[in-house]
Amino acid sequence: MALVSVHERLASLAANTTAGAAELLTDALDILFAARAAHADMSAVARAVREAQPTMAPLWNAAAAATEGSDRLDQFAERVRRAPAALARFAAAHFADDDSQRPLRIVTISFSSSVVVVLDAIRAIRPLAVSCSESHPALEGRRLAAHLAATAIPVTHFGDAAIGHALLEADAVLVGADAIAPYWFLNKSGTRMLAAAATQQGVPFYVVATRDKFVGQAISTRLVIRNGDPGEVWTEPPGGVDVRNPYFESTPLDLVTAVISDLGILGTGMIPDVCEH
Repeated sequence: MALVSVHERLASLAANTTAGAAELLTDALDILFAARAAHADMSAVARAVREAQPTMAPLWNAAAAATEGSDRLDQFAERVRRAPAALARFAAAHFADDDSQRPLRIVTISFSSSVVVVLDAIRAIRPLAVSCSESHPALEGRRLAAHLAATAIPVTHFGDAAIGHALLEADAVLVGADAIAPYWFLNKSGTRMLAAAATQQGVPFYVVATRDKFVGQAISTRLVIRNGDPGEVWTEPPGGVDVRNPYFESTPLDLVTAVISDLGILGTGMIPDVCEH
């Protein structure tokens, strides 16, 4: 593949504001393999991948693998390929219930392909009902609702500010992550409020993330929380009004019950060691 195509795909990667971290990682790996085949400067391409989506930990990890040698990139990609099956297996075992006819009531926000993997695994063993928010301004939650409804999972859709109402009857909250650091994780804005509300009401709060989302302290300080175009929130605000549109926010792991990963169900006390290895 020509280098010009690599540069075009890097531009497309940077412009993508709706895909989740796992989807972006697939694109990033395609770019890195194409660059390797074209005998490109892998250090430069890896840096461009990081800069295209500086919030996304998997892209930092993929870029690091690409600069550590051809075998390392192959090993990383293979681990990424196998991760969803392990994620599904651990989640299904965790949420299995003797009363398999009782619907499990899940709350989530935004769109995470890892969360979708887990929901599909649960649906295979017991009835499931999901409540989700629209996730303004990119409305990824609508995409999730449509996807789940197409697979015959009952969905209740809320505006962002109203998603807390779903906690009243919830069994658990599941959210994805764009990065997991030793003591916090990054996800769509609104996650921290949902985590705090779930903790207050005694609803278990799970983060669903594959190993490629974990980063050590050194990389975690270099992640950039990306801001969207203020016009997505308010196209023509009056003078004196400063409009902010942060796409992501950090949430302390103190608010998390456990992390569902392809390594197993991880207690938050285990996360620092996993991040550093």
